[in-house]
Amino acid sequence: MVGVSKGSKTDLTDDRYTVRIATPGPSGTVDIAAVLLTSHGKVRDDDDFIFFNNPKASGVTLLSEETIAIALHALPAEIDRVVVTASTEAQGKQFCDVPTLAVDIRGTDQALTFTPEGLTSETVLQVVALYRRGSAWRLDAIGQGYSRGLAAFATEHGIDVESPNTSPPSIEALDTTAAAAAPPSENPAITAAKGVFAAAKDAFVAAKAAVATPTAPATPAPHPHPDAAPGISFEKVKVTLTKDSPNQTARIDLRKSQGDPKWVLTVGLEWDGRGATYDRKGNVAKYGTGDLDVYFFCRNEETNGYVIISGDKGHQGDLKKWPFIHHHGDSKGPGKGNKPAVEQVRVLPNENGDLLVNIYQSVDNGIGALDKFGRPRVAIRYGRAGRSGLPGPDADEILVYVGNSKNSFWATVAHIDVQDGVLTVDGETRYSRVGTERMPGLDSTGKWVRTPADGPKGRSKKRNGGRGLDKYSGQCPK
Repeated sequence: MVGVSKGSKTDLTDDRYTVRIATPGPSGTVDIAAVLLTSHGKVRDDDDFIFFNNPKASGVTLLSEETIAIALHALPAEIDRVVVTASTEAQGKQFCDVPTLAVDIRGTDQALTFTPEGLTSETVLQVVALYRRGSAWRLDAIGQGYSRGLAAFATEHGIDVESPNTSPPSIEALDTTAAAAAPPSENPAITAAKGVFAAAKDAFVAAKAAVATPTAPATPAPHPHPDAAPGISFEKVKVTLTKDSPNQTARIDLRKSQGDPKWVLTVGLEWDGRGATYDRKGNVAKYGTGDLDVYFFCRNEETNGYVIISGDKGHQGDLKKWPFIHHHGDSKGPGKGNKPAVEQVRVLPNENGDLLVNIYQSVDNGIGALDKFGRPRVAIRYGRAGRSGLPGPDADEILVYVGNSKNSFWATVAHIDVQDGVLTVDGETRYSRVGTERMPGLDSTGKWVRTPADGPKGRSKKRNGGRGLDKYSGQCPK
């Protein structure tokens, strides 16, 4: 069995697969389901939601609470993606209560396994997706959770979720004898999940009504905007990731902009300089010196090609063509304008590919570990543009600090991906082999590769006309 990592894309070689969610607890710890989506990311109708009360559709069959079967050849032509989900909502639990959850994907000859990590308050999990790529199919290891529950997930994908009737019954309709004998009312979502609705509605409508009232979260949810889709999170994001953070992943829901073109996403490297000093509160007392170079490795999921965006002349990118990234230019060094050194790009989010933020310490920059250059960190910011055209002071922010003091030329500090409108940052710092100038990259599945055989090599800009790499595009290894 081959293990796949979160965010990876894997070619599927068989025609029939079963997806099973394995947990160490008893059967029924989680409930599996699947959603059939068109190229627009929506269901055609409610029958494209396969769960306990609608256990079969063309090409997809629910086998048990934890297993679902998918026949790729039998899927309708207009179905572009099958998303397999898991839920703990009916059990009144969160995924942090389900240790060592694992996913097995088995075909006739191909067997894959995936272990989602970093789950906390989520009650719904997008586990994996099987999606078309030309005439073939691939597996997307998603592992992305929803803390707002089934209703948010369902509505986002076009499933009609009805609210339960909350009006009180008439006095004439009350049967006091039956009321006295009736057990305490149960949360509708749990009732639906156990399949014991006593309502007169048909089972599917009842289940959808139950989905509309998920178990209340422990803390109040952010107040939704009046015109917002239920699945969108407007929660303010201010996250700092270090090598000691228990969870190396952070997310920003990009859909919160509601299509406002004034919202801007930037990704950049900041550092205070070698020899910088700090006061007792951690603020910079004096900026240091020294330069670093940042290279943005962009993988095209459709072609498996890559391009490198940087401050190097001719490679600064264009917001009008893939990967829809533009570099603002090389840093002028720490301390200019009493600010840290900054190299950053503006990004138009798209779901076709991955972005690696790679830091390079060339021979031009002197010796020493990367983290000696004054707290180098990757900054991801998203918000309404200020006067400078960059995200304003109220923007969402994820800071990822360089990890260990390893004396490598290259470090990948952040792996960024966008799925279903949500930006996910993997902030684990990964280093190149000591002594090699070859840039780390990604393979065809989106997995990080320390030393790609045909990847770009770093070199002195001073000796090569300002070009810090020997190549800026190519193909990702398989």
